[in-house]
Amino acid sequence: MNVSGSMGLKMFARGLRNRMQNRPLSVSFEITHSCTANCWHCNWGGPIKETRLSADEYAEICRELRPVVSHVSGGEPLARGDVYEIVDKMTNEGGLPWMIVVTNASNLTPERFFKLKDAGMHQLSVSLDFPDERHDEFRRIPKLYEHMSEVLPDLARRTGKDDILLNVCMTSWNYKELPALAERAKEWGLPINFSVYTHLRVQDRDGLVTGDDGLGELKQKIEQVIDLQKRGYPIYTSPRVMWRYYSFLTEGGISGCQAGRNFLVINPDGRLTPCAMVMAYFDKQQDMLEKFTKQNTCDACYISTRANTEKTIREFMEDNGQIFRRMLTPWRN
Repeated sequence: MNVSGSMGLKMFARGLRNRMQNRPLSVSFEITHSCTANCWHCNWGGPIKETRLSADEYAEICRELRPVVSHVSGGEPLARGDVYEIVDKMTNEGGLPWMIVVTNASNLTPERFFKLKDAGMHQLSVSLDFPDERHDEFRRIPKLYEHMSEVLPDLARRTGKDDILLNVCMTSWNYKELPALAERAKEWGLPINFSVYTHLRVQDRDGLVTGDDGLGELKQKIEQVIDLQKRGYPIYTSPRVMWRYYSFLTEGGISGCQAGRNFLVINPDGRLTPCAMVMAYFDKQQDMLEKFTKQNTCDACYISTRANTEKTIREFMEDNGQIFRRMLTPWRN
């Protein structure tokens, strides 16, 4: 992550304080559940009639929760015409939260990207499932891959390092393509991050990598991705997390979920949800902690947000060595 030493220090300090105060490290603001896609692995798709808060109301929630990282997501956030105002209201120049906008890129143009950046966005996270036109079928958006292959490399040349991140959800449908996806990211001049599929959204276990043959091949693909990372490919996901994804699939789950404490979701109408896969709604985080988090025994997902917010302080420091080196040399920021 292209984080300066001073910003890294702010993130680390707030993260420690939030851990002690049971405040979230990461909050995803799902500002709409309407989406331009209809993906195989997601429960949203198409237009949805919903109640939505204003930019000022989302900003008030963000100030109250004080997360280290905020995601503006959906659905497809670029489907909202006021997404720029929302980002502007939720961010503070030179301060936190670190703002990520998550998109499928169907509505992405250079003009929209730079407007988001001017509004205060730190990073654009773009979903990618296949390194070719199979991505169109998975997302059910014709010519989406062609559009991405034109717009994203162009933006990578015109903006700062790590301002755009590709994000891959590992599924039974695409796990064989993990090294090829890393190759495509390098070709486009972009970093890449990996997460792992859960059946909770659509109740479809077919997307989970299973069986000795499938898991054996997944292990080989993970080893190849880690080798590419060692060779300098811009892969965000640490080997530690990649192998925990593998453990999640081989063991059938990982216990100790901290949904509602370390991370949570804000719905379009402002209600809080522990995670995007749990349809439990709260008005205050404290109510969520008491009525959900303390009794939570779910082990059925290990998405990137969970994997990274549940690291120990030592693991976080080891996996973000570059940021901590910048923190120790502020004169280089």
